[in-house]
Amino acid sequence: MKDKKDKIIIIGLIFVLIVLGFNIISSISQTLDYEKRKDSGNDRWLQVKNRIIQSEEKVNQLEEEIKKWKQ
Repeated sequence: MKDKKDKIIIIGLIFVLIVLGFNIISSISQTLDYEKRKDSGNDRWLQVKNRIIQSEEKVNQLEEEIKKWKQ
């Protein structure tokens, strides 16, 4: 009777350890995926920022040319 309870406890502990291991692996995987997506998003915003700066420079150049033509 005691051997049966010991086996059940050991099997239960092994099951809990396996579930815990999968949970840890899943958490690490999600964290790495989040970091990749965050870096990708940051890179995308840098591209947008650069495009805005380029557009502002072009507008400024055009405004300068218009001022020259008006004179």
